[in-house]
Amino acid sequence: MNNVELGSVCRILDANMNRAQEGLRVCEEYARFVLEDPQISKALKGLRHRFQEAEIILSSVVGDNLLFNRDTPGDIGTKISTNTEVSRKSILSVVKASIKRLEEALRVLEEYSKTISPQVAGLFEATRYKTYDIEKQLLGDLKLKDKLKNAALYVLITENLSSTDSLTACREAVEGGADIIQMREKDMEDGEFYEMALKMREMCAGRAIFLLNDRPHIAALVGADGIHTGQGDLSVNLCKKIMGEDKIVGKSTSAPEFASKAYDDGADYIGVGPVYPTNTKMHRSAVGLEYVKWVAQNSKLPYFCIGSINRDTLHGVLDAGARAVAVCTAIINAKDIAAEAAWFKEEILKVRG
Repeated sequence: MNNVELGSVCRILDANMNRAQEGLRVCEEYARFVLEDPQISKALKGLRHRFQEAEIILSSVVGDNLLFNRDTPGDIGTKISTNTEVSRKSILSVVKASIKRLEEALRVLEEYSKTISPQVAGLFEATRYKTYDIEKQLLGDLKLKDKLKNAALYVLITENLSSTDSLTACREAVEGGADIIQMREKDMEDGEFYEMALKMREMCAGRAIFLLNDRPHIAALVGADGIHTGQGDLSVNLCKKIMGEDKIVGKSTSAPEFASKAYDDGADYIGVGPVYPTNTKMHRSAVGLEYVKWVAQNSKLPYFCIGSINRDTLHGVLDAGARAVAVCTAIINAKDIAAEAAWFKEEILKVRG
């Protein structure tokens, strides 16, 4: 390769190194500050370190040629733009554009570095494949996590507490505006549980997040959005190994130390309660409104207050700082489940403003 060709290759490599690093940083900042997802943040940080390793080896091959051949004023590409580049419809569109920019830049780096270092080309290739894995995790996570973060009403379905059968209760709760449905049938055997979960998932598809109470193996089989787990259940890490990293795992908490541990373990949300004594959690003492206040001021995760929340107690929980609640009997045992869900949703949204 003559000096002219080397200079051109170095300009291409330098420009795409910058593009890749910029795209990676945009994605990393979203995972860190918006999603506050430690697992995706860790994966993106690892990708950045992998990229830096390739950059160091590349620099050892070409020396100062990358910087020496940089010519920003003479780069005709800086003067070309489209309408889509100067406007983004949402945060999601920002992240999608950035990860695509990263992948494209890595492909360019891989191809052109083949002319000077097969070793560096291999590193960029491996980094590109890793980026594809993270893209699936990140964008799947974005869709679910955005819905989770904005969710106001979470309804738990348990047939023996309902005024009707579970499937009817699920359908009516969704019609009334439930953002999340949890199938909570603790005494049901796996075969029957699986069949019902399949039907509920169909009802919730495109309308509400669908979670199971524990049983990550069945959640994986039916394609549920995730599960809710108690303190004594499988760890968040093990649940995601079974279901997939992009799935939701919620954790019950009754004290600040449990909330902090749930965050450190990578949980996607926490249940807060039981706020008041409840028949569904007779083995646990009520935590009261003080814990609600603490979570409202300190939680880094979406949270849902639970435990005998009904028309009489809802506003006390909201006054304590809650902006989302999980309700079971007060909704599914109502004569008109859809209307009751709609009332709860409306009252919560009034407080949210």
